[in-house]
Amino acid sequence: MEIRRGRAADEGALRALWGYCFERPGDPFFEWYFSQVYRPEETLLGFEGGRAACALHLRPYGLSVRGKEMRADYIVGVATHPAARGRGLARQLLAGAFRASRGAGKAVDILMPSDASFYFPLGFSFYAHQWEREAEPVRLAALGRRAARAQTLEGPDDWALPAGIYRAHTARRSGYTLRDEASWRRHIEGQLREGWIAVVYDEGGPAGYLFYSIEDRTLTASEMAWASEAGRRGLYAYMAGHLGSVDRCRWYEPLDDRSYLFWADGAEHTYIRNRTFPYMMARVTDAAAAFTGLPAAGDGEVSFQLDDGALPEMSGPYTLRAEAGRMTAVRGGTPAFSLAPSGAAHLLFGALSPEALFAAGEASWLTEDEAARAVAKAFLRSNFPEEKNWVSEWY
Repeated sequence: MEIRRGRAADEGALRALWGYCFERPGDPFFEWYFSQVYRPEETLLGFEGGRAACALHLRPYGLSVRGKEMRADYIVGVATHPAARGRGLARQLLAGAFRASRGAGKAVDILMPSDASFYFPLGFSFYAHQWEREAEPVRLAALGRRAARAQTLEGPDDWALPAGIYRAHTARRSGYTLRDEASWRRHIEGQLREGWIAVVYDEGGPAGYLFYSIEDRTLTASEMAWASEAGRRGLYAYMAGHLGSVDRCRWYEPLDDRSYLFWADGAEHTYIRNRTFPYMMARVTDAAAAFTGLPAAGDGEVSFQLDDGALPEMSGPYTLRAEAGRMTAVRGGTPAFSLAPSGAAHLLFGALSPEALFAAGEASWLTEDEAARAVAKAFLRSNFPEEKNWVSEWY
């Protein structure tokens, strides 16, 4: 299979594959995406016999990972023509995407999976889940507190309102995307094609925002963020205010949220239905670049062996060195332990503690020397604590 970046002449094939697998032509999101977001050079196609057999889109993003700004590609729209399915072409294309990202200076790929079992063997691992919560408006009203003021946004010129709230919401988090004015404008334009955006205020100013739509008498908030607890309660009250026009509200919150400890009776399952929502997976495409530049605690170093079946050129020993508050990663060294590609992503993003990585089998000891193990454990524990990961991108 020939794999290459998209060109202007490929738009028809890309539209056809997207339309077959996702939204159809004429759908508001489909038309907006291909008119405002799509760029041929940000796609990758696989050809057989001169025809497009599969394709994906590489959406460029910046991520904040442990405080480091990191360029990444968000893989969306992975699609295979029905006549070409079942032959492993999408796996070949994804390996091509990893190499394309690395060649463009992007050390990480992320994606939201429709079937995680397909992506696990390719080295992806989950780094962010969310709470998906659901309640009847009358039940949600018990948690809400009417905001000092509320409004809906009319267009992208108001982008600074949610942007300030987003900065406050992500201040103590990791794994989220970095949004500038252009990306905020795109987000707002895309959301207003499918629904509304509400902003609530507390006494200090903008305190929370909600991206939401209403369909079949269900209000679904695809993104919400708050700068204060009053902002969060104001968003609850705003959703509950749809009593009579909707039967159910559904929204998403960070998995580390513990506000239910303060809800009436402390028994959220009696009136708020919760489930974990597997949200975002990550895949390291350049281990040395991914770890270099992370903040470091103290000085020291440790070496590990990366065993990468999907990207064999990434396999080999690496040394992590902490010095003057920063981490560097280079090829080489005598590894004390081995890492699977999924373990590398978990370590990088802090989805698991180092101890949990070993317990899960994503890392294993190569040295029998207890003193060397103790040094490695101390280095990992101090430099790679668990993080509160949150991300809220759908494309």
